[in-house]
Amino acid sequence: MNTPQTTCYVAVFICLFSIKTFSNPFIRLDSTRLATSKNKINNGTASSKTIDAYTQLLQQANRLLSRENPTVMDKSIVPPSGDKHDYLSISRYWWPDAETEDGLPWIRLDGKTNPDTQTEAVDRKRLALMGKGVYILSLAYYFTEDEKYATKAISMLDTWFINPETRMNPHLKFGQSIPGKPNTRPFGILDGRSIVQFIPDAINLVSSSKQWTTTNQSEMTAWLSDYLKWLTQSPLGIKGSLLTNNHGSWYKFQVAALALYLGDTTLAKNTVIATENSLEQMLNIEGGQIHELERTRSFFYSCFNLEALISIAKLANKIDVNMWNYETENKKSLTLALQYLTPVTEGTKWRHDTLKTIDISYLIPIVSAFYDTYKTETYRTLLNSILAQINMYSKDSTLQEFWLFHPDFIQN
Repeated sequence: MNTPQTTCYVAVFICLFSIKTFSNPFIRLDSTRLATSKNKINNGTASSKTIDAYTQLLQQANRLLSRENPTVMDKSIVPPSGDKHDYLSISRYWWPDAETEDGLPWIRLDGKTNPDTQTEAVDRKRLALMGKGVYILSLAYYFTEDEKYATKAISMLDTWFINPETRMNPHLKFGQSIPGKPNTRPFGILDGRSIVQFIPDAINLVSSSKQWTTTNQSEMTAWLSDYLKWLTQSPLGIKGSLLTNNHGSWYKFQVAALALYLGDTTLAKNTVIATENSLEQMLNIEGGQIHELERTRSFFYSCFNLEALISIAKLANKIDVNMWNYETENKKSLTLALQYLTPVTEGTKWRHDTLKTIDISYLIPIVSAFYDTYKTETYRTLLNSILAQINMYSKDSTLQEFWLFHPDFIQN
């Protein structure tokens, strides 16, 4: 006779049995959570919202199948190096100076995107499409085991990183350039998160495909290793390591993630420790993020920076460092930073500048990470409150990803 306890044990056994062994650590994903979602989707026990998120994932993957692979060679503006294999983007908040005849050098209008910086003439949109596209295709392959998704994902990886005719050189020297100014700014490193957030995990997911070869693996490992070397040893990379705002946090995420993926646990641990130490200069005594509160889109950038910090905390779990409970001498912590942001979910007015309406969906990846870590009713209630205030038909990718990997979450 099956008791509820026996049924529970069987379910856990099936889930654990179905977890694949991956050759490298995941960066954002979790193998147990992946297996749980896949099992529940396949046996029909996932929530309706998880099924909807899964359906949306496959629709996105199917659209990508017929898209031409993005490549840095498609830009029309040639980088200062003269080599189109070098990535090039232009900082979004910079505009031509109306006071000069040729508009140079451009000037900064914080929070106001210049549409001329977001065109196909440069690489930023293509990089974002490539990173997220490969990730979507690799997830579709994992869930369905349909080789067509692996074929396209591997093809996109080959075009962007491997093929000598189309590959990107492994650096971001010309990222977030400013017309009329010499390129000595490390802020273009931020663009690299589109690679590190998605590509290592995507490689893990497609590595079980019969089409993934040892040559593919070695070429990708070499590219990521060269990029990590550039991050940690180049003059711009060293400048990036010293930043104390969201650029510095996303820099540290990239270094810690790549170090973990490539097996350099010492570098990963040192980067986590450096992140912990940065909280003292980054937060005020209330938990407000000093540099982000100065921005014209202060709520967005506070969430953006905290997302980078909790992403590093999740990486720290994999090397037995508990950053979640870390406090500075002045009691500054990740929890304090979150507490500064959450009153807006209860209708409290945000006290700082914001050019746009407050969008609490920015809190989803942050609060869900706290809930996954602590499993307390406080975080469950907070998460439910946020979800209840967001349109259930939202196309926001953070909402989709939450439901895809939380098949058991019950929304009140």
